Amino acid sequence: MTQVVLHIGMHKTGSTAIQKRLEANAELLDRLGISFDDDSKNQLKSAAKKRDFKPWRQKLRQARKRNNSTLLISNEVLSHLLAPEPNQPGDCHGTWLTEAFLNKGCSVTLVAFIRDQPNYLNSQYTQHVKKFGLDCSLETFARRKMDHTKARGECDPWRLFGWILEDPRLTAHLLPYGGTKAADPFQQLLHVIGTASTTSWRDIQRVNEQPGRLAITTALEVLHQRALQERPLTGRRERKHAFRKLEAAAKRHDWPKERYNGLTPALYREIRAHYRSGNDAFAQRVWGEANWATLFPDEPPTEQAELRWHQRWLVEWESWRICRTLQR
Repeated sequence: MTQVVLHIGMHKTGSTAIQKRLEANAELLDRLGISFDDDSKNQLKSAAKKRDFKPWRQKLRQARKRNNSTLLISNEVLSHLLAPEPNQPGDCHGTWLTEAFLNKGCSVTLVAFIRDQPNYLNSQYTQHVKKFGLDCSLETFARRKMDHTKARGECDPWRLFGWILEDPRLTAHLLPYGGTKAADPFQQLLHVIGTASTTSWRDIQRVNEQPGRLAITTALEVLHQRALQERPLTGRRERKHAFRKLEAAAKRHDWPKERYNGLTPALYREIRAHYRSGNDAFAQRVWGEANWATLFPDEPPTEQAELRWHQRWLVEWESWRICRTLQR
């Protein structure tokens, strides 16, 4: 029987680092009988949307052809793609995919990492802003996420993973990311698969690193300046070019050393209160803990101080340089 392991996120829980490290150890994984696929071309993602099992079946055949006992697929997009939409609770891509693999004589194991919502939203916000895809405050962004009704971008563990808990045919490992039980997600995933922890795995450099507080402030200033010019930064190619310039500036000034954290104590408490009842029920059901705060202590952050004059000057200078290069 082939073991199918689906690592399905959630977003902002080190998925890219896990995937890059698995890629770096592809030969070792193959020797251990594990076929790995990160769906880098999004073929599986697109197929799942259409409930087309053909590309998934092809991955399964390739694993069996190499006599590998485990097919490991990692894509954080699956966290919301497989979940049912709120207005269609009985209709779920995850159930369809599970049945398709079971019909091919496989066992199915799902692995997901769960993150506390305030830190998740702060991290998701920086990801969107640094790529010039979002022009608002963290407070506005967080409230939009708390009010929305779509699975995409969701950070309520019940909405994302509740369907897994209701399917007895699945083996589920829903693991806390960070908090009091912080552990290396890569090693946790390998433990689920059943590989020896003593194996010498090749390490990698840090990937998808936050560019820092001043880089986020610069990106927002660029978006503001373009809006004043009535030339919003909407094109994908233009945003990608601006992102490369922002990354270069961040590296040049060593901005990543001061991480962005837009959470105020008031916003932190608002987010925690919004998700509290569901989080507590989830912690009790999945981890056997009294409440969510057992794993993710209630620790409001210290609000970041205002930028000093030379930092503001640097932001203005770099935002001007980026806007100028975009006009060429």
